[in-house]
Amino acid sequence: MRAGSGNGGGLPEEAYAAALASVPQVGPATLRLLLATDAPSAAWSRSSFPGDVARIWQRHEEKGIEVCWHGGPGYPARLENDPDAPAVLFCQGDPAAVSTHPTVALVGTRSPTRYGIGVAAQFGADLAALGVSVVSGLALGIDGAAHEGATASGAPPIAVVAGGLDDPYPRRNARLWARVAEQGAVYSESPAGVRTEKWRFPVRNRLLAMLSDVVVVVESRYRGGALYTVEAAAARGIPVGAVPGSIRSPTSEGTNGLLADGCFPVCGVDDILTALALRGVLLPGGAGGAVGAVPGPGSGPGPGPDAVPGGGAEYAGPDRALFEALSSDPVSLDHLARVTGMDLPALCGGLERLAREGVARDVGGWWERT
Repeated sequence: MRAGSGNGGGLPEEAYAAALASVPQVGPATLRLLLATDAPSAAWSRSSFPGDVARIWQRHEEKGIEVCWHGGPGYPARLENDPDAPAVLFCQGDPAAVSTHPTVALVGTRSPTRYGIGVAAQFGADLAALGVSVVSGLALGIDGAAHEGATASGAPPIAVVAGGLDDPYPRRNARLWARVAEQGAVYSESPAGVRTEKWRFPVRNRLLAMLSDVVVVVESRYRGGALYTVEAAAARGIPVGAVPGSIRSPTSEGTNGLLADGCFPVCGVDDILTALALRGVLLPGGAGGAVGAVPGPGSGPGPGPDAVPGGGAEYAGPDRALFEALSSDPVSLDHLARVTGMDLPALCGGLERLAREGVARDVGGWWERT
């Protein structure tokens, strides 16, 4: 854990920041007021809040949770000038991960169609491979599919969650949560020990927008929770795109409505790259000319460091088990799900990564080895 500036009591400023954020009656606005003029230790000393600062700090240290406070070391520069920026931020992984690459939020419904899952996983894999960090909420559905595609593909994935970082939610995405934290960062405004309460999700969605250069809604119902992220982005002048969907699908009512309201249509990753370029955000290495040059399935950068030379039959990468379920004869997603036991977001994410490695390809919705 980082050492803070200290205060004479042997504990760093981050310990007092965590303690203030752990007081039940202190919400985001009150926390901002408390830390607007004072360092965390001074704000704690002036308050009469009960609590064992050392024990709270130990809980965060034991879980490997970094604590950043507004104005202190490690606080994301992206948030510095936002009037609603969290006064205290908690992180598993690398707190600087969100500042190293362009960021695009991929968000949407928790009950997506197969179409939505496939699009989210493909966009996640393609953006990460191009050097863009995918930001999402680690929820079931579109969020999880986007991160399944983004992990192990390039730029560090970024997650923003509602509850404490010591208790992954939803439990079904615990392994994905661990991969995102290992490769990038998982952020929360909630200290360890805080339950994932309903009111915290709109707060989470506000932070998700703050950390993004562009927001893309893949699938959403007419009043879906992803629209909180859209509102937060629009209030900050952050471009919002939406993926067109069937007029017969309830999960596309929200995205089609956003298009009618003037959001830019997203029919491929090149549309997202164009939105980044229009904001003056370049890909790593200044590859502004990459806009529109979006690799198709199987045309990625080639086998990764774990691949064994000699062809796809000897592929030894992290998705080896999924690769083994493929053959030269195209098979359906249902077949692959039965054989591998994987759920659809994880399956689509793995297939997109294999396509990026050049060892698998999509054939009209079915998949085969190349």
